[in-house]
Amino acid sequence: MQMKKTLSLLSLSLMLSLPTFAQNIFTAIQENDIPAVKYLLEKGANVNTKDDQGNSPLIAAVKNGSDRAVLLLLQRNPDVDVKDKTGNTALILAASVKNIRITDLLLTHYPKLDAKNSTGATALITAVQAGNIEAASTLLRNGADTRAKDNQHKTAVDYAKEANNAEAISLFSATAAAAAQKSK
Repeated sequence: MQMKKTLSLLSLSLMLSLPTFAQNIFTAIQENDIPAVKYLLEKGANVNTKDDQGNSPLIAAVKNGSDRAVLLLLQRNPDVDVKDKTGNTALILAASVKNIRITDLLLTHYPKLDAKNSTGATALITAVQAGNIEAASTLLRNGADTRAKDNQHKTAVDYAKEANNAEAISLFSATAAAAAQKSK
């Protein structure tokens, strides 16, 4: 009888600790506590859980700009195309973070390059809007669609021209020229 009671209490405490355990991964990521992130992952933290903002641990790590946490999470094969409450994927968010290593890491897991958020922006559009030419260039090399339009019917090229961003305009011109050369 005592054994059953102990097992019941142990099971109950384990069940009650699971939401806290899942939340701890977000706290560890927010605090950029890489050893804690690693420990929690080794102990079975769910890499596809979501917080109240719809962030997965991967999305939280990208928002935090932590390439080390992103790498640890990617080693656990999370859903790289999961979206937060505003429809952003990790790749869309990475395009606005000035840390090209995060974009490169995500691309090794073959995310949907042209996924759109709630405003219709793709990672390429987001990169141009953020002035992140390095990310835009990387996305183009990996096959991002320059013709994708957001909810305002604008492409990344349109945003580059609107901002009079000569570097981005030059990048798109070079990409178009390379594509024309390939088709010959």
